[in-house]
Amino acid sequence: MDKKRVLSPEDILRYGRSDTPFDHMPTLEEWLFYYLKHFVKPSSKPNTYASFRSYICSHICPLLGDYALCDICEAVLQAYVNIKYENGRLDGKGGLSVKTLKEHITVLRLAFKRAIQLGIISYDPCRCVEYPKEVKKEVSVLSVQEQENLTTAISPVYRENSMLPVLIALHAGLRIGEVSALRIDDICLSKRVIRVDESLNRVMTYEEDGTIHCPLLYQSTKSSRVRRVPMNETLYAALNVYLATMPKQLKADEHAPLFRTSGGNVMEPRRITYHFHKLLERAEIQGIHFHSLR
Repeated sequence: MDKKRVLSPEDILRYGRSDTPFDHMPTLEEWLFYYLKHFVKPSSKPNTYASFRSYICSHICPLLGDYALCDICEAVLQAYVNIKYENGRLDGKGGLSVKTLKEHITVLRLAFKRAIQLGIISYDPCRCVEYPKEVKKEVSVLSVQEQENLTTAISPVYRENSMLPVLIALHAGLRIGEVSALRIDDICLSKRVIRVDESLNRVMTYEEDGTIHCPLLYQSTKSSRVRRVPMNETLYAALNVYLATMPKQLKADEHAPLFRTSGGNVMEPRRITYHFHKLLERAEIQGIHFHSLR
């Protein structure tokens, strides 16, 4: 049989571009880790990098990591989606949601786009991936009576581990990280608005030596812009009492956290969640998550 009159992937890499980072066709795993290190980490928020790395390490590479990058085709990715939808949870309790699978494919699409720019591959195999039809689950929300019961159960008087974050989420629609990040000077009683420009969350960080940390980090909000959220009468009255009863020494630094623990630290999201669940137990309310308050 005559030799095919085509260039090999290795020749394309070697002679096609001078800035190609590999002298061979990388595996998907090799390329994804290179992409993470050189393109995602320098330009993304820590939580974005952590999410990308988690998807790559926990899901994508264990199933597809040994494929040569040029061998990843639509059929391979379609099979990946279907397999993960059927049984992709790490705890073995079923499949991943369509939303999560779309996030996986987004990571791959961005990585392939960069590989195309560097001349490593010539097309994006993500473009024809189809997703299973998913029946939308009914979102649990609080009834009007349950909202009233929660509001009544929350004391506006200053205390450590206050449940006022619940009231803010319920009446102003803030995310849990945004509530946790609030500082004293974010509350403007004269204008009856709450300034929202930060979010506080624990973010997985990875060191070069493989060490993993999960520090609390203040970051810009999801929209990366400052919002000024109006207070209704209920929230205005509660925050008025809260700030009026806050000890003077705590108010001396207006940039200090609005909500604190008994140890004097900022009340982080998981601490808020813990006390929120306790509050739900006392109010005999089930099936509600903090995000449902929005």
